[in-house]
Amino acid sequence: KNALYLLLSLIFIIAVIVFVQNLIDIDQLFKSVLHNLPTTDIFILFFFSESLLGLIPPDIFIVWTKTLAHPYMAVALLSILSYIGGINSYFIGMQANRIAKLRRHVMEKGEKYAKQIERWGQAVIIIAALFPLPFAMVCVVAGMAKFPFKRFLIITITRILRFFVYAIILYSFIH
Repeated sequence: KNALYLLLSLIFIIAVIVFVQNLIDIDQLFKSVLHNLPTTDIFILFFFSESLLGLIPPDIFIVWTKTLAHPYMAVALLSILSYIGGINSYFIGMQANRIAKLRRHVMEKGEKYAKQIERWGQAVIIIAALFPLPFAMVCVVAGMAKFPFKRFLIITITRILRFFVYAIILYSFIH
């Protein structure tokens, strides 16, 4: 039941993101931003996006790196920033858990919910790290659920792999 609730929550979040993207041409908006900002500012923007809600799709940034002199070095930097952003999101979740109203909500779900997150959390985190799911949001939930931090650090390294695989795929379409 709790795994279904988590899955439905993720589907809802994805639906909201898709809905917003249909209202606003986010791709065009960020392409415009990427062409007008200095490179350092773009990396800072990406880091804050990955640390907070991750609403800017990282694929836009991966495509942007193809325009740079050393695209794979830029992808490496993006992947490391995303990994650190996920860690920041985890700690945001831990801090959010200290807010009484949020903590009560988690406690209402009970110990059973926390065990379910621990049981399925690793798979959810790996899937969010590898695929276009809201990685930052999943990291926040992991922090709120007190998912073991050392295990979190190890499994989220898969995020780095995602960036290189996506770069190889996306670069093959860009000439």
